[in-house]
Amino acid sequence: MRAVFILLLLLAVNYLTAQEYEEFDTLSRNDFVIHTSGGLGIYHLKHNDPNSQTTLTAATIIDFGASYFIAQKINVGFTFNRLKYPSNQDSAQNSFSNLVGLSIRYFTINHTKTNIYIGATVGTTTFKFTNLKTNTKVTSGSLFIEPIVGYTHYWGKHIGIFIQSSYYYTRYNKIVNKDNEPLQISIYGKKENFWIAFSGMTLKTGLLLKF
Repeated sequence: MRAVFILLLLLAVNYLTAQEYEEFDTLSRNDFVIHTSGGLGIYHLKHNDPNSQTTLTAATIIDFGASYFIAQKINVGFTFNRLKYPSNQDSAQNSFSNLVGLSIRYFTINHTKTNIYIGATVGTTTFKFTNLKTNTKVTSGSLFIEPIVGYTHYWGKHIGIFIQSSYYYTRYNKIVNKDNEPLQISIYGKKENFWIAFSGMTLKTGLLLKF
């Protein structure tokens, strides 16, 4: 909801202060862009525990990064995301993921001040869950892949906004406790490492600053 409110506020400011700008090309080789945004992810949570059902979960997202146009319609860069999964306000439980990835975007539509792009982000992710009441701590690491599609709009040559949707997937094959021992479950009398997989859609919106 916070991300939606910020987007509506930015669009209102754009409308109230609308004025004519000289036409300019928002996509130029050697441009450097930084961004920051917030968002929400809805994920299908799958695992191999036969005693527990597959479920849906959500996460709030904080995102920032930078990119560089290696060609007029292609830019590459890095991004950092922090995903915070829900818990009760007074709960001793806390779970989150950190993502660090490399992105490539191809801008398919280029109008004055407005662009649409497609691309993908790949990288590493770490997952951490803690429960202070039971002194429980589990962690894991993996790779992730995230196809993306987005929209950008610039008010001037340097400041703009973007909206980005993506499909996120990762699987944590080895989850370890605080003693670095893998969590295991029994499946038909056989011990296996416990794993979890996240797959689902994300939506982010935020600010762009181009140099």
